[in-house]
Amino acid sequence: MVRAREQIAGVRRPHSRLDMTRLWGLALVVLAAALIGVYRVHHDRAIWTPDGAIYLRLTLQDRGAPERIARDEANRFMRTTAEVRNPKSRGFYDDQPPLYYRQQFALFQNRPIYPALAAALYPRFGPGALKIVSGLAYVLAVPLVYIVLAGLVTPWIAALGALGFATAPAVLEVAGLAMTDELALLFWVAALGTLLAYLRAPRLLALAAFVVAALALTFTRPAAYLPFGAAAGAYLAATPRSAQRIAARRAAVAALACGILFLAYDHATHGAGLATQLRWQYAWQQQTHGSFAGHGFAAWWLLSVVGAVATELVLDVYKNAALFVVVLAAFGILLARRSIVVPVAVGAAIATLVPLVVNPLEVQRTVTLPLTPLVVILATLALGSLAKTYAASRAPRSESDAASP
Repeated sequence: MVRAREQIAGVRRPHSRLDMTRLWGLALVVLAAALIGVYRVHHDRAIWTPDGAIYLRLTLQDRGAPERIARDEANRFMRTTAEVRNPKSRGFYDDQPPLYYRQQFALFQNRPIYPALAAALYPRFGPGALKIVSGLAYVLAVPLVYIVLAGLVTPWIAALGALGFATAPAVLEVAGLAMTDELALLFWVAALGTLLAYLRAPRLLALAAFVVAALALTFTRPAAYLPFGAAAGAYLAATPRSAQRIAARRAAVAALACGILFLAYDHATHGAGLATQLRWQYAWQQQTHGSFAGHGFAAWWLLSVVGAVATELVLDVYKNAALFVVVLAAFGILLARRSIVVPVAVGAAIATLVPLVVNPLEVQRTVTLPLTPLVVILATLALGSLAKTYAASRAPRSESDAASP
């Protein structure tokens, strides 16, 4: 009986230590995210953008203000900020703003979640509620990345990966801004985590959680292609007729259904479709004498896509200093190629090509940002494999040292 108790204790004790280590790692990550999030919201409190002005209008409408009053109130606030002195925004907040800026409002009406959350906080924080929502999304996204990584590698390596995500320039840049990007990033990480959980153990609850996360992402920013690409990658990599392939197919269908539901909502609310968005971008470039806008729509689009690809490479290699991390992620693909994480990440990464085609004028927020958690996960897998190799190489040496007199 004593031996049995010792054996049971011996089995449970390592798990208990592991659980405690995970909790300590989570506590460290939460503390770091909270401190950085508060700093970013404070640091960027005076930064407002034309997009933020539109989201403020939507927030005021959610609070019950008529459209015209919401517009006037948002313009009145923007004229108190430094944004009014931005030469690129000249006239945006007057009674007769440029035509392309007036038309831009329609592009944002199919993103209801972000202004709705800000509207709930508006009585306490005023326009700053928009920034508070972004800051809270950042604080939640970082430990969520840790939770995803903790299921793949040891807790301290997971914490290192989460902190790498927390300090990535693309993530930090929008953590305190009045835009949908950080909230969408939170829901994107949630969709990744729940998809991986569902593929490992195909239960209805995990699939439902994935659908909720995918819907939240899609109705924050229209990016249903991301969870669909992740699920499709898992489907294509799975063995035919295997349980994992069946689960991946269900997840892909669910993600596709989220996209169809969004299109139905967009149509019902007279939102801007793909053609409208591309026409708006072209008109914007024409009215502001942007690059390639004088060559006709087809030439403008083709040259803009080529320019977007080049810009993405420059951003990752130069501005974001991500070359080393990208190379490490590539090793992660090689070292963990049998893991379901790899096809999920690769499928999602391929899906990030979609915004290059439909929105070639914005790369950092539409391509680099959703790529960041994928690269971090793959790079962390490589670190985990390296740590295991090092531990294995040290074990025989330690045993021989202990055996020597």
